[in-house]
Amino acid sequence: MKLNLESKISDIYKHYPQLEEKFKPYFKYFYEEKLDSILFRKLSLIGALKLLNIPEEDREKIIQEFYKTVNKH
Repeated sequence: MKLNLESKISDIYKHYPQLEEKFKPYFKYFYEEKLDSILFRKLSLIGALKLLNIPEEDREKIIQEFYKTVNKH
């Protein structure tokens, strides 16, 4: 399966579970508010980043980490 920024978070974590711990601090709102089921089933990576208004610098870190991990395999 080819993953990209439009891939659902659940698919990304299924194929690259190590990314969950790296991304969890950025998506803490979903975990704290017990909305993680929405995060995993409905949102793409880019959708979650836009929804949370994550600063551009952090957004770039997440995107770089995603591509670094996905392209390594």
